[in-house]
Amino acid sequence: MIFLLAAALLLASACKKDEIQVYRVAKPADAVGAPVAGMMGSLSWPAPAGWTAKPGSGMRRATFVVPGAAGPGDLSVVSLPGDAGGPLANVNRWRGQVGLPPWDEAALRAAAEPVSSPAGAFTVVDLPGASQRMLAALLTRGGETWFFKLVGPDATVGAAKPAFKTFLSGVKPAG
Repeated sequence: MIFLLAAALLLASACKKDEIQVYRVAKPADAVGAPVAGMMGSLSWPAPAGWTAKPGSGMRRATFVVPGAAGPGDLSVVSLPGDAGGPLANVNRWRGQVGLPPWDEAALRAAAEPVSSPAGAFTVVDLPGASQRMLAALLTRGGETWFFKLVGPDATVGAAKPAFKTFLSGVKPAG
């Protein structure tokens, strides 16, 4: 009996607050060419000619619309802590997104193309799927991994490949 009384008093005293609290957290800058603060650092890049910057949203640090005769492409910039699963896991996830089978390490090494930038060396893959094509690049630096992905119609993404690589080569540490 004493146990039940103690439990009832404990429950009654523990539930005195019914109000919901809402917090707002400032998001890092995502303007074209502006430094984008990372969890451990920040990067910046020049605005590619003809690409339209859109505000980042959700996990995206930046978004660009890439024009093309076959329809626009979508370029996203995302950063995640650590190695984010590593290159092979990410490339195989992207391959699945465009309807391609997974690769092993040897296939990734054979297909990956390095692109140097002041921020470090990107690993770039070109993934032509049945209904869309993806150019994807990843860079691990300062305790986080940055992903730059261009997805869209095959002709648009193929035509934008030189500009995509030039864009990557301009990525640098902010500041």
